[in-house]
Amino acid sequence: MVDLNDINEHFREALLATVPCAVFMVDINNQIIFWNRSAEELTGYPADEIVGSTCDKLRMNICANLDPAIRKTFCPLVSGGKVGEVECEMRSKDGTVVPVMRRSRPVYDDKGKLIGAIEALVDVSLIKQARTEIRTLKHEIAQSGRYGHLVGASEKMRKLYGMIDVVAQTAANVVIEGGTGTGKELVAKTIHAESLRSKNIFLAVNCGALPESLLEAELFGHKRGAFTGAIEDRSGCFETASGGTLFLDEIGEMPLSSQVKLLRVLQENQITRVGDSLPRDVDVRIIAASNKKLSDMVNAGQFREDLYYRLRVVGLVVPSLRDRKEDIPGLAAYFISQFNKKYDKQVEGCSPKAMDLLMAHIWPGNVRELEHAIEHAFVVTAKGEKVLNVDSLPPETSCLPEISDPHIQTDTGDVDEMTQVENALAQAKGNKTQAARILGITRAGLYKKIRRLGM
Repeated sequence: MVDLNDINEHFREALLATVPCAVFMVDINNQIIFWNRSAEELTGYPADEIVGSTCDKLRMNICANLDPAIRKTFCPLVSGGKVGEVECEMRSKDGTVVPVMRRSRPVYDDKGKLIGAIEALVDVSLIKQARTEIRTLKHEIAQSGRYGHLVGASEKMRKLYGMIDVVAQTAANVVIEGGTGTGKELVAKTIHAESLRSKNIFLAVNCGALPESLLEAELFGHKRGAFTGAIEDRSGCFETASGGTLFLDEIGEMPLSSQVKLLRVLQENQITRVGDSLPRDVDVRIIAASNKKLSDMVNAGQFREDLYYRLRVVGLVVPSLRDRKEDIPGLAAYFISQFNKKYDKQVEGCSPKAMDLLMAHIWPGNVRELEHAIEHAFVVTAKGEKVLNVDSLPPETSCLPEISDPHIQTDTGDVDEMTQVENALAQAKGNKTQAARILGITRAGLYKKIRRLGM
């Protein structure tokens, strides 16, 4: 039997010649000293033509970069012994640009002296093409009214989808602003699902639902005995979500004292459990949400400016439902399909009059209110009915809400409902159809309002 040491060299040469990826070696001067068959097939350069040339002949875009820091990161001869892997582009002999995944390693002799490097190139053209096709499909899906966890084909939502698509590919912290019920958490979940962290945890914490005494322990964890009831060591949300995404809902409700500690975590990427002195590394992407405008809170001294800018690397605004009413039919159809499963019914849609009411309502509770309205209709609709009628909708969908939300504005300002109706009737010279249009409700809704107000 032949000793393994006697055949190692021959096996190594055969391996390098037959592996299904381009492999080449360079000496300390970047001159190519070995070039395998797969490298010939990928680049178009035969071995006898390229051996002796420098690897600059491949015109890799990362090598052409003049920034010394970038060259040091990716060049195995100057990287300090670190293994480098990067997706880049090279040019074949005929000038074609080829996207490749490049993996390299420096080579040292028995005395630890650098003598060259070995590099492998894998053609990722098909992978890049697939990515492009996936992005195109996502765009087409968004145009049709669905993107991730979100529903809506209005121009405002399509713009939001575009921003999500860009932001998801980065590790940047995000602040999402929008009214209650607009779907801020769904936006956060969609960003996470489209990101490189999608295989790891998405953890949501409502900062406004926890008292100050418990918020820090919930976020950072605690040591046993740190406070009454801390009977064992416990990791917090930052540790639990490490590698994934932590969604801090209602961030504007966080006390200023806790904001200071959160800022330190964002600066140092470390947390310290309550009652402990040992810092722990964490790798978390933060997505925060607020139904209040954080910049206004900063100006009012209610939110730290330095934390605001740490969190709001990118800011997104989720539009109110009243500002994208063209999405109501699609949202209603989506909720109907969901509630058909939940309540074991076969409802096909809303009657025209019911849809008129849905389209006319101002929706102070936004998408969440619409969802509840559709569910209310399901509960009171008899099994076997195919359509949700006006009578099955909640009474409030046929009248304007009280003006309590400072973000909600109407053309009639702060006047009461009766005055609104009187003004609309006067403006329409008694024409109830025209008055209903002025008020943004249906004619049936106007009659209901008149009866309810005793006019």
